[in-house]
Formats: sequence, C-alpha cells, structure tokens
Amino acid sequence: DIGYNLGVLNTSSLLTFTGSGDGFLPVEYDQSLNGNNLTQTTAANQLKIVDAGSLITSNSLPASQGSSSGGSVSSSIAFSGMSEFWFFEAIDISDNTSTQVLYESSVSISSGVGAFLIFITAGELYIANRITGSSGMTNRYSIGTGRQLITIRMIAGVDLALFTEVWINDTQVSISNSSGSGTSIFTDQVLYRNARAGVSLGFNGKRQESIFYPSGQSANRVGIQTNIKNYYTLY
Repeated sequence: DIGYNLGVLNTSSLLTFTGSGDGFLPVEYDQSLNGNNLTQTTAANQLKIVDAGSLITSNSLPASQGSSSGGSVSSSIAFSGMSEFWFFEAIDISDNTSTQVLYESSVSISSGVGAFLIFITAGELYIANRITGSSGMTNRYSIGTGRQLITIRMIAGVDLALFTEVWINDTQVSISNSSGSGTSIFTDQVLYRNARAGVSLGFNGKRQESIFYPSGQSANRVGIQTNIKNYYTLY
C-alpha cells in the first residue's frame, strides 16, 4: 500500500514501486477511518495513477485517470438514515458530451428503489433518483469541461424541485431541465464511483479529490470548497 506523507500522497514511494510501468488503484482508502473503502479487484477496470513511470497529474498535482470501463465500489452505505448528504468533487472534465457515470448506488438504478445516479452527458450533469419500481425523477444542470470543483447536495423526503442542489466553482447552478415527480427516497446501497456498476460508462476525465459527507454541510460548504480550491488552485 502507498500511504501519505504529512497528509499528501507519497509520490516518491509510489514511483519507486511502479518503476517504468503503470500504476493503478485497486483500493482507495476511506480517510475518515470508517473503513468504507472503494475497491476494484479487476485489474482492467482499475483507475490509473501512473502512466509508464510518470505520475498522472492535473495542474502538476496527482490525479487518477478514468476510462470507459474504470470504476470502484464501496461497502453498503446506510443512505436510508440520512436526511441529506453531500459530495465535493475536484475533477478535470475532458469530455462533457459522452455519457459518463460519476456515482451510482445499487447495481442498477433501473431496478433499485431508493437508488440514485449522477452522470454527465450532452453538456449536462444529471442527478436521478428511483422513486418506485417504475418511476423516478431527474434534475439536470449545465456543465462544461476543464478543471472544476463540483458540490452536490442531495436531500431526502422532498419533491423534484428541492431534492438536489449543485454548485460549480462555488457558484450555485440553476436546474436547466427536470423530469418525473414524487418524493425523494434513498435506501441502503453500495456506492459505485466513476462507472456504472464499476465497469461501464466510466468517467474518462481526471479526479483529484472526492469527499462524501453523510450529513448537512450548509454551514461548512464555503469553507470546504475554499480549502479544496486553494490546494488544487481550481478557480
């Protein structure tokens, strides 16, 4: 395992380990110490962090490189007990037109009541929630390419217009389109990151930081975003 040096990825140890070869991420450890690690046991589906002996970077800082088939999965998360949860994502989007999954709970949102799906396609960020076995609701937000910080708030027990909020580079983004109806519901599920079921429609850009909070962060949002922005010089 490659660890951290004063809170920063130990790139020296990483490059010593990989030599002139490639380096991949079979496990991304939960830094909250709750043990909810992201794993991918299939080598062909692991995210890449070293390419032919060179560290993959975005703005000179380490990043993981996604692919159409690269992703990972957590153990089950008790979403049902959360009134809201948040994602903070420092990413570099190279393609905002192809369908690429950022997160999906359950193996398939199509059959998982209470599951959610977050993906990019056709210049928009889609956030969907399966309400019943045959219905759901989706909010869409315009999204561009390049390095950016995406903040997503998801709220349980509310209607279509209220169940998601999105900020890009600390600016709240309005819903560009929406569909469906109902009341948002989230059930206990595993969480797939970077690809659908961890193996398809993968995000093919770069990620530098992913933070998940299982509780309200409205009071802390600006501070969290500022820390991430300053470290990665995002905007």
